[in-house]
Amino acid sequence: MSIVVEVTKDDIRQGTRKDPCNCPIAIALRRAIKSEIEDSTGIEPDDMAVEVDFDDIRYWNHDISGDEFNLFPVDEEDWYEIKNFMENFDLGNDVEPFNVELEYN
Repeated sequence: MSIVVEVTKDDIRQGTRKDPCNCPIAIALRRAIKSEIEDSTGIEPDDMAVEVDFDDIRYWNHDISGDEFNLFPVDEEDWYEIKNFMENFDLGNDVEPFNVELEYN
């Protein structure tokens, strides 16, 4: 299965530089995961966390799994786009909204 992560202008405005849990990609992925869970179960998750860094993308629900996290596998081409966005955002450079599709189990 896959999930489309849409990083919007609002995500970019609300994002925090050098904060892997509150960067624009983490904000957009958290929104996409919550929507996916709500669509499939009818339940809105409360305590969803996402962390995006230069090595991997992790997500977890503290209410369900405590500190155990899941990883999103990301292909090389998408990693290039994600890392380029993160580097530019963290440096304060202008970045544009984009979409990325992530595969998961």
